Amino acid sequence: AYVNGRFEALRLRHETTVGANYAKYTSDDMFARTFTAGGNLFAIDHNRPMPTVASLLAAGGRQYLAGYDVQQKGVYASLRSRLTEQLTAIAGARASWYDSIYNDKKANTSTLTTASREITPYAGLVYALTPQWSAYGSYTGVFVPQSERTAAGNVLDPIIGKNYELGIKGELADGRVNTSLAVFRYDHSKRAVNDLDAGFACDGWYCSRNSGKVRSQGFEAEVSGEVARNLQVMAGYTYNTTEFLSDPEEQGKVFSTVTPKHMLRAWASYRLPGEWNQLTVAGGFNTQSHTLGYDRSFKLAGFTVGNLRLSYQATRELNLAVNVNNVFDKRYVLPGYVGYTGATYGDPRNVMVTLKYTPKL
Repeated sequence: AYVNGRFEALRLRHETTVGANYAKYTSDDMFARTFTAGGNLFAIDHNRPMPTVASLLAAGGRQYLAGYDVQQKGVYASLRSRLTEQLTAIAGARASWYDSIYNDKKANTSTLTTASREITPYAGLVYALTPQWSAYGSYTGVFVPQSERTAAGNVLDPIIGKNYELGIKGELADGRVNTSLAVFRYDHSKRAVNDLDAGFACDGWYCSRNSGKVRSQGFEAEVSGEVARNLQVMAGYTYNTTEFLSDPEEQGKVFSTVTPKHMLRAWASYRLPGEWNQLTVAGGFNTQSHTLGYDRSFKLAGFTVGNLRLSYQATRELNLAVNVNNVFDKRYVLPGYVGYTGATYGDPRNVMVTLKYTPKL
């Protein structure tokens, strides 16, 4: 719930927002499986009864029976002040209360993690260079609870940190095209990382620990809008590096193994003119540089995936579309967990036909 309003003070115009929120999350998690069975993998006997969780636990497989009870409360306030005709300032803060109970139903134990009155401020400035262009800068505090556990069974401390961003936004072609360019730096501490020293002590898999300080920084540029009659374009590029700045085991290494350093995406759609104006053709691509495997010992090659779309607006309410995804049938491995247990390929070429009805009431 929140309230907002506008007022004048000290000959300045202000807008303020005050609010509060509450969230509760409860989970009851059960998972169990036996270790990989031997035999001929190409002639597997699938005629097996569904095992019970208790039988799998007795078999010594990887398992857990657990649950979380999480409550999160917060109050926040913000103030937006027009300091001059060109300059606007924004400031605010949030106070958070957090309680997390982890219930290990195998060991019949519970672990409580709390945080009280955690203050996360934010501030920003926006300067109107012209009626079409503005420059801005912002700072945001970070407080993010986590659910991962340590080898001792405790829930990890929340992530804390600071986000900084500087940028410029503008309009071209009489407002039909929007552009933006931003540089960013995110400095966080206590993020969850695998605790390799603990072995597979958490339900047959890695436990977690709080990291030291990590940094993600880079820049991004984007342009979108109607660049010509009936032609809509969206294109964006992101450069991002991640690194452990201080950590007892990982200092100097890449932090996010799933984040590519370079990402480029583009999409264009064109509505045909004249008597063909019910047809729209579109196409685009996503491309990215390499990422790393879970232990950083190998690279996953970068890839480019192209997509096409043809849509027909039969009536004001009825639209028929055909999408061809991964049109060149590129074979690639998805970024994410990749280790000795395997990897996941991206979707091969596929076609999707959709019929959408939107009533005009």
